[in-house]
Amino acid sequence: MEWLKPIFGITLVMIPVGGLTFALVAKTLAKVRRESIDPVPAEGLAERVAQLQEEVESLTAEVRELKAAQDFDRKLLGHRAAREGSGT
Repeated sequence: MEWLKPIFGITLVMIPVGGLTFALVAKTLAKVRRESIDPVPAEGLAERVAQLQEEVESLTAEVRELKAAQDFDRKLLGHRAAREGSGT
């Protein structure tokens, strides 16, 4: 049992030292992570939103044009099928 005394002594010292080391490392890592997060600059945000709005409006216009072209094609094919069906 005498050989267990040094092991218990070392353990008794190392547990608090290890705990303090872990706490300091965790605190430092948390601080570094908080500081490394780059907030979005407010001045560029309004410009980006305006640009996105313009792109959405442009896409909306293009979708309308595609729909009109699709309707035209559908009417054209409908007239062609009607002509072929009537034998003219």
